[in-house]
Amino acid sequence: MSEPPILDRIDALVDEEHRLWSASEQGRLDDAGKRRLDAIVGELDQCWQLLRRRRVDPDAPEQPPRVPDPPNDLDGPEPEPTHLEHGVHTDEPAPDPDVPRDIP
Repeated sequence: MSEPPILDRIDALVDEEHRLWSASEQGRLDDAGKRRLDAIVGELDQCWQLLRRRRVDPDAPEQPPRVPDPPNDLDGPEPEPTHLEHGVHTDEPAPDPDVPRDIP
């Protein structure tokens, strides 16, 4: 998709968005219109992102490649065990002797 069709799509979405906002202000927007308005906001965000990518790289794909999140080094190599693995809910001794076991 080259830049002019992207801009045309943005213009069409903005026109529809203004029409729906106007209907909303007049109290004439039904549930389907509200859902469409939410969808337009998301679609406009995608169009603007694509336009920015295309201005940087005219050969950029419509969908950017999925880049995985980097590992979180603050978690450490071994995550903390889940709550039930602490031994609190078994007949084993309490993990901390100062913590009473009969807490409601």
